[in-house]
Amino acid sequence: MLALIMAGAGSVTLKIEKLAAGGDGLAFYGERAVFVPFALPGETVLAVIKEEKKDFSLAALVTILEPSPNRVEPACPIYGECGGCGLQHLAYPCQLEEKTSLVRESLKRIGHIELDEIAAVPSLPFSYRNRVQFHFTPEGRIGFMKRGSSQVVEARSCPVAVKAIRSWMEERSGGTRGFEELKNYVVGKDRFIAFGAGNEVYVEGRNGVIEVTLLGKRISFHIRGFFQSNLYLLEYFIPDVVADLSGRAVADLYGGVGLFSAFLGSAFEKTVCVENDPFSIELAKRNAPNSVNEFYPISVEDWIKGSSARRHYDAILVDPPRTGLSPSVRAWLAQKRAPVIVYVSCDHATLARDAADLKKAGYRLESLKVFDFFPQTGHAECHARFRLG
Repeated sequence: MLALIMAGAGSVTLKIEKLAAGGDGLAFYGERAVFVPFALPGETVLAVIKEEKKDFSLAALVTILEPSPNRVEPACPIYGECGGCGLQHLAYPCQLEEKTSLVRESLKRIGHIELDEIAAVPSLPFSYRNRVQFHFTPEGRIGFMKRGSSQVVEARSCPVAVKAIRSWMEERSGGTRGFEELKNYVVGKDRFIAFGAGNEVYVEGRNGVIEVTLLGKRISFHIRGFFQSNLYLLEYFIPDVVADLSGRAVADLYGGVGLFSAFLGSAFEKTVCVENDPFSIELAKRNAPNSVNEFYPISVEDWIKGSSARRHYDAILVDPPRTGLSPSVRAWLAQKRAPVIVYVSCDHATLARDAADLKKAGYRLESLKVFDFFPQTGHAECHARFRLG
């Protein structure tokens, strides 16, 4: 249940204009931007200004004076207290519309690019999340970090988690006895990761490398390493990313455990996978086993200085962190002039910035899709396809 705060002397009436990146409502008090968590576009709300920044204000919601018709009752009893979700109060189809609008706005404002169409690919609204990080309460129970706090709120279930994890949580709720087994392998830690796949729950400390089946391929990754948390949507994402790519050589940059390399192998004679983490690159060799493939356990910034980066590539796939592509990698892509660049992004602002540089280098943003890997949150993943000329 979403808990509202009491009105105070600093209460103001605001008209919410739109959602900002991250999911907060955006209003203006005079000419000053005000961000209001849990408020929706079109709503009139009473809010209290909690913090003044240089260029904007942060507020807390007191009362919804005129609710949006798209407002729904959150599914989670600790919603608003738990920091994991921020959009459970918005109907799911509208979440997709808002995220697509945010991506479109970033492209226009930062990248100076306008697309006629941006497709949105939905997920399961709930029961989708395979990877969950738990924290311990002072009493030894499990929960999640409170919103805007370093404290932990106990969670007896989680509607966004897959069924296996929810059942695992519910079997242990209401006491510490159900967590006695954790003491054997979560020693001296205040948090741990659980990964649910099928009917199994894998737990950090007890389990290390995990294997899952995706589109008929066995993919290995470490429970502590980066891997997509939504296996359901990943089976739609992978075919979209690798579709219509073929040739002699492809570069898979920021390749992780070789997820995309594993599926690019049938369309290219050689796949070059570059990943800074040495342990991940060893798993990539397992996931994309081909004697002609090349694997480089170095940063992309270092790899572009070597001989492998000087060969011709029929396609280049980049899947950078939230910071996007560094200036040196953007410059290398501009000079390399591969026919196709596939860009997988977890931050539409840095995607828009990098798209602007690729446009200057002669690339056209051919298509863009928003994949909703994290429903009930403000996060979204994008697949952008750039073509030279």
